[in-house]
Amino acid sequence: MKYKWKPVTAVILSSFILFSSPMNVFASGNTISTIEDEMVHNTEGGEETAAGQETETGEREAEQENPGDSGEAGSDIFWPSGPSVVAESGIVMEVSTGTILYSKNMHAQYYPASITKIMTALLAMENCGLDEMVTVPHEAVYMDDKGSHIALDEGEELTVEDCLYGMMLASANDAAYALAVHVGGTIENFADMMNKRAKELGCQDSNFVNPHGLPDERHVSSAYDMALITREALKHEIFRTVSKTVYYEIQPTDKQPDLIPMSNHHKMLCSGKYHYDGVFAGKTGYTVVAKNTLVTCAARDDMELICVTMKTEGRQVYVDTASLFDFCFDNFKKVDIGTSEAAEIQVPVKAADGTEKVETVPVQMAEDGFVIIPSRVNFSELKPQLLLAAEEERGETGTLEYTYGTHQVGQASINLPDFLKVKEEPAETETETESQPAKAEKDGKAGFHWWYIPLGILAAAVIVTGAVMLVRRQIWKYRWRKRRRSGRTRDYSGGRRPRR
Repeated sequence: MKYKWKPVTAVILSSFILFSSPMNVFASGNTISTIEDEMVHNTEGGEETAAGQETETGEREAEQENPGDSGEAGSDIFWPSGPSVVAESGIVMEVSTGTILYSKNMHAQYYPASITKIMTALLAMENCGLDEMVTVPHEAVYMDDKGSHIALDEGEELTVEDCLYGMMLASANDAAYALAVHVGGTIENFADMMNKRAKELGCQDSNFVNPHGLPDERHVSSAYDMALITREALKHEIFRTVSKTVYYEIQPTDKQPDLIPMSNHHKMLCSGKYHYDGVFAGKTGYTVVAKNTLVTCAARDDMELICVTMKTEGRQVYVDTASLFDFCFDNFKKVDIGTSEAAEIQVPVKAADGTEKVETVPVQMAEDGFVIIPSRVNFSELKPQLLLAAEEERGETGTLEYTYGTHQVGQASINLPDFLKVKEEPAETETETESQPAKAEKDGKAGFHWWYIPLGILAAAVIVTGAVMLVRRQIWKYRWRKRRRSGRTRDYSGGRRPRR
């Protein structure tokens, strides 16, 4: 009897294999995915650990390069000490790099007096055309404390350029007032613009309430802030042109039939006792409470310097400034980074979130960059650091910044290598989403397909039907043969023997 059930057993076995196949594929796909996910997780963990070790190693190496470095106090750091000056506050800043070569109480707040007008000039240059006509308001002519002025009349019209000359050469408060109202609408609005722009430039100590610098206990600034403001103003060629002019005349207007002559108040620009070779821009300031304040710009060879002194007695302001210029020009040098740096360097890379990692980076200059260092210091003694912008703001370049001890001495913009650039991820689309199963199959990671269900049902129906028919046929054959052997087989042939 056993041999008779072999076809039935085969059918049942085939059904079991057919139904179990999709589930085996599905389980297999999950198993592969899980294993690969674990492998990826472990690999990433290894990379993070390696990166952490590399950063720590880089930091230890950096510490060993300058043991005990504490700026001027460090045994391996040499920074020249400047001369003694009478001014209560002062600074010398290099124009192209912003390097501070000398400072004395540079963040102390003082009354700036008329050097305030450099900020007024900056906002006018940034917001106006030189040929725009400025109408002199009533308040500009009838200020309570008029101070220096060029006798402008109410309703008189003159150009923005003429106002700049009047303000920078003759220190005319009426011209500054008229220009401020033209730019800001009101003095209050213009003061807000001054303070906003100061913050954008990195100023830390200023609070401006008027455009001319006349006494107000709320109106303060510092040598550091005024150097930053002057550095920005020097980016405008008209500022250089106006502030170095020794003599200028404003042409007659509809209200004023005569020329308005004016001479530059800055003694270091003019011939005489306090003349200094190389001075090309500047602004004077004086009030009883502020005493003498002075901003002076000078150039020698390929280096431009800004000197700011605040709260000085009389003509000593020029003596202090000349002394500081002599010291800085004699003791510092300007070095081109592009011709001094190696083609490839190992450097700490600092991201916008503050994290650091030491990387080997090729130095490909995006634009000229310089450092200002003491004359006896070698470029190789500087410590570079690559600064990266936040990913959403990062472009093709980064800033290679150099320090010497505690001094920031310059920077350069370099082209970033590919591994430091932000990789753009393609946006997901319906096409990409729909193609994922095909991609999974291609990678050997196919998942469960829902079309297995109707196919399985159909196959099961066919198999069950076939199995039932096969079983019934086997039963019929079995009974027929049994009756025949027992002699009880019916004769359906009409007396004839049935065919075999």
